[in-house]
Amino acid sequence: MKKRILVPLFLINFIVYFIGTGLMPILPLYASRFGISSSGSGLYIAFIFGAITLGTVLTGRIAYRYSTRGIFLVAGILGVPALALLGRSTDFWQVVLLTAAVWFLAGVGTALVNVQAGLHTARDKRGQSFGLMFLALPAASLVAGMTIGRLVEWGSYRLMFDVLAIIWAAWPFLTILLPNERPEQEPSEITEKKDVGRPAFSALFYLLVVATILSATTFYLTRLGTSFSLSFLGFSPSAVASTSAVGGLVALPAIYLITTLANRLGRRQILILGYAFAVAATVTMSVAGELWHFWLATAMLYMARSINGAVAPALATDLLTRENLGRGLPYLSASNWLAGIFGSAIAGIGIDNLGQMNLFLLAGGLAASAALLMGLYPISRRSTAVASI
Repeated sequence: MKKRILVPLFLINFIVYFIGTGLMPILPLYASRFGISSSGSGLYIAFIFGAITLGTVLTGRIAYRYSTRGIFLVAGILGVPALALLGRSTDFWQVVLLTAAVWFLAGVGTALVNVQAGLHTARDKRGQSFGLMFLALPAASLVAGMTIGRLVEWGSYRLMFDVLAIIWAAWPFLTILLPNERPEQEPSEITEKKDVGRPAFSALFYLLVVATILSATTFYLTRLGTSFSLSFLGFSPSAVASTSAVGGLVALPAIYLITTLANRLGRRQILILGYAFAVAATVTMSVAGELWHFWLATAMLYMARSINGAVAPALATDLLTRENLGRGLPYLSASNWLAGIFGSAIAGIGIDNLGQMNLFLLAGGLAASAALLMGLYPISRRSTAVASI
């Protein structure tokens, strides 16, 4: 991938993940200021993940009609006032709608980053390129975990949202460095009629989507459950946010090595390794009682999330034709956010009804199911290069 494209894509990804990972453990605390319970917070987080899912899916539809630079620009501009107004909300319904707007725009941005990375990367470099793109997650988590919680303690929630709005404002300027293009045109009506009865994507692609939903549900369920558990134990906002910092610190140096090995050892095998990290994280979280326990579990959880986020799009790109990247990759991204809906809703309701141990063990069972799916599927190294589209 050309450096002039790599840099702005990475930075846009960094902005999205900095705000997302920084706010995720803080939002339940912010909701509690409006008298919202744990179950209510879970449903609130589930709703905003519905918004990011919608943004991702919609991007797959409009990417063929408009230039990616134009879409990036609009999303970047609209996010600034939404974040600024979040800190000035007086009723919880305003918080819900404004957060949903931010998450919707984030879905547009992350989907387009994956599409652009897939279009401009050679097959033998995809593991490294997507790994570089997803390095934004642990890097952003590290910085956000050390700063966002402290902004609340030093100033207020309003100050925190104002700072995030300023950071988001860099997004529109980064779009200047992107090419003014769009993916290959969608198949014509003649082609579509010719291919009637033929599956849109390969069986492995659909399996990858299901495994991604299961593993990502584990991540979001565990991540939100961590915030609830730490809050119940009486930890401060900075302590809650510190779990993101530790997760990013551990995942940052390891993720690029692992995704590079994916080109040699096989992407499917590395994905299974990521699911194993998720299982280990949930088991650790189920018995956590001290802050360092949560740090350790979050570090393994972020390893799992980073591996899946970097390797799954690379494997999906192997399975998709160039013409279908604009549809397939946004659908894969949407599966991550769809899992956010499930994970958040389960965490909010489950922490009250199941308890910490049972909730996290349930999450581990989902990740184990994802590993089983990918492990049982008979696929050769050669077959990953062919898409049945």
